[in-house]
Amino acid sequence: MIFVGRDRLNVLKETALWLTRARTRIRVAGSSMKPTLHDGEFVLINPNKVPQPGDLAVFDHPKIGGLAVVKRVLAIEDSGAFTVRCDNPNEGSDSRTWGPLPSDSVHGVVTVVLDRPADSLLLDDEACSTD
Repeated sequence: MIFVGRDRLNVLKETALWLTRARTRIRVAGSSMKPTLHDGEFVLINPNKVPQPGDLAVFDHPKIGGLAVVKRVLAIEDSGAFTVRCDNPNEGSDSRTWGPLPSDSVHGVVTVVLDRPADSLLLDDEACSTD
């Protein structure tokens, strides 16, 4: 795999955590998080970390069951819900459309971005829309 703009030691640590199933690998689909994330890239997420403002995190889509979205956390409401935004707001929807996302919709926080590996490695990954 080719690592995209990240500290090599952190990438190696996070990859080792993925291999031991402590991280989940998600494939990015869509363009609403450009220039940070691109269609076809993979991210590793820490399912045990609570998102903080500025973090990229994966959430259940509030309108489409079974679809996950990756967004940037803008704020945490008093209720614990998350206000999220696209990095490319003309290409997707976010809390401006849906309102805040509930805390029980969080899958995890993005820890590292990986380039798209060979198609032979795509077998057991979930797709995560950015739209």
